[in-house]
Amino acid sequence: MALLRFVEHLQADGVRVGGLLQEAQYDSQGVIAGVYAIDVASGRRIPITRPVKSDEECGLDVSALVETSGIIRQAIDERFDLIVVEKFGEQEQSGKGLIDEILQGIAEGIPLLISVPEVALPLWQERTGELGAVLGFNEESFRQWWQQINQGN
Repeated sequence: MALLRFVEHLQADGVRVGGLLQEAQYDSQGVIAGVYAIDVASGRRIPITRPVKSDEECGLDVSALVETSGIIRQAIDERFDLIVVEKFGEQEQSGKGLIDEILQGIAEGIPLLISVPEVALPLWQERTGELGAVLGFNEESFRQWWQQINQGN
């Protein structure tokens, strides 16, 4: 919720934010039944998981990656003020998923705020040459970082 609230505050201030957030959907027993990618610029919801028969299967709907990668590419092409990605997941960690678009955004110099699981932080730092800062996952950390990014503008 911290990332969503931060994005909403920035958008209310006129900041052009692009990228993807995630939202879990729960069944009547409180078990996650699916996950949606939310296009932060348009609010469009894209189902990115599908039901699986066993815990050993991946529930990711790989065809949804085409749509989500297009969202990141659009944010880059339109030079949004900030790109957010929730999260550096298993696909990205293995060099697939949205990793090309994420790295392209970094190369273009567009500020990126990405959620990286703690166990994947060394891999993230290796892939990015340790560029950027590691933040706490809370609104205050995000706000302070954003203020630092924009001090020179």
